[in-house]
Amino acid sequence: MKKTLTIFAVIASVFAVILSVLPVSNLAIFPGIAALLFAGGAFYLGKKTGEVKKLVQFSFLLTIMALAVTTYKAAFTVTEVENTEALEAKEEEFEEAAIEELEGLELEIDEAELGDLEIDDAAIETIEIDEPQIESLEINEAELENLEIKANEIIESEIEASDLENLEIN
Repeated sequence: MKKTLTIFAVIASVFAVILSVLPVSNLAIFPGIAALLFAGGAFYLGKKTGEVKKLVQFSFLLTIMALAVTTYKAAFTVTEVENTEALEAKEEEFEEAAIEELEGLELEIDEAELGDLEIDDAAIETIEIDEPQIESLEINEAELENLEIKANEIIESEIEASDLENLEIN
């Protein structure tokens, strides 16, 4: 068990040292804490048997150095945000290009594709219309003819008995 803890402590301390010198040095804290725990366990078991190896002490030293470098980089490294206006302008250009590309596409959708489409009734909101808006509503004769045609289609369609049972008349 002591050898296993010593090996884990050395591996974790090496990872802590490697991560502490990289730009993501804040991640070195996790293997550093793990290395301290493994080295502490190996040190405790070594003291119990009366033999503490130099490798455990070396692991402590590496871990302390890695945590010191990580703390230094966290405290004294300033993150500067450079000119973001150029990035925002480029983002707007890409967005406009994407919109133009989408507008240029001619999509044909078959009704068969829409047959599997389900609409959630909870997402549909009710719209309140004031009486002045209704009075100013204008209907073209062409729209009226379309409405009459649709009404005839509805009347001619089959009505099932289950639909009549749920019918409420006010």
